[in-house]
Amino acid sequence: MICRSRGSGVSANRCSTSAVMSSSVALRGTGIVKPTMIVQVLTVVINAVLAPVLIAGWGTGHALGVAGAGLASSLAVAAGVLLLAVYFHRLEKFVAFDSAAWRPRIATWGRLLRIGLPAGGEFALMFVYMGVMYWIIRRFGSDAQAGFGVGMRVMQCMFLPAMAVAFATAPIVGQNFGAGKYARVRETFEFASLTGTAIMVALTLCCQWLAPWLIRGFTADPRAQAVGAQFLQICSFNFVATGLVFTCSGVFQGIGNTLPAVWSSASRLISFVVPALWVATLPGFRLVQLWYVSVASVTSQAILSLVLVRREFRHRLGGREPAAADPARQSEPSAEP
Repeated sequence: MICRSRGSGVSANRCSTSAVMSSSVALRGTGIVKPTMIVQVLTVVINAVLAPVLIAGWGTGHALGVAGAGLASSLAVAAGVLLLAVYFHRLEKFVAFDSAAWRPRIATWGRLLRIGLPAGGEFALMFVYMGVMYWIIRRFGSDAQAGFGVGMRVMQCMFLPAMAVAFATAPIVGQNFGAGKYARVRETFEFASLTGTAIMVALTLCCQWLAPWLIRGFTADPRAQAVGAQFLQICSFNFVATGLVFTCSGVFQGIGNTLPAVWSSASRLISFVVPALWVATLPGFRLVQLWYVSVASVTSQAILSLVLVRREFRHRLGGREPAAADPARQSEPSAEP
């Protein structure tokens, strides 16, 4: 997307769905993350509220099962798109679409695809992971699916502070990497990792103590409450690992190579999908076993992500700042984290 600064007297153009989603990325690139984070919080809450209604049929009497989970997600995303469209049309003062800059730029398109397609593959792998999870727990009934759905949405909502740190990491790393400030790239990664870890430790403790209370806010069904609370209490042990994965993904985006993030996500096809399918065939299989497999897989993914970040730093940063910078570059303002 091509953006430009604008004065307060110019109104935003109407946006299609794809343009609105692109604009949220543009906001992050310019350091504006609050609007998109608010919208994400609202979409997660909407999803959490709709999940038990559509999956188990509470209040409607029409249980849709797995299809209800998909419909809840679709409706939540549609609401998010609408909210972003309203924001850009009425409130945004610094970023806008510039139709004069829509002339095709093949080289720019190529760079976008090289970075964006692997990131899209990462989300596709997340879809596979979620599909396997729902397929395995279907035998436990719609209440268990609803409890898992609520627990998952509550967990995603709790992830948002750590995701905000990771989202901010990408543009800061990109600015400093482009300016040749390699020491600042490392400092940004270290600070983001420590900040994300501190947030995730606090959220882990919150889930250990308050998981039943968090789930009761979205469902009154005892079975769904039990499943959702158990899911939160066990899967909270992978919160720190998840925060590190988010941060590493932000670093990969910042340096312009998103393939390592895909490799990291793809590792879960082996570390989660294969063991989960095997455990599900065992006599006396219980959901708690599936949650522990998930914890182990996220931990292994975090370790792989850290290894890949170190590899990228070694290959792209070279261990030191550039030996000399040309006078023109020295006169340019540096990118501060």
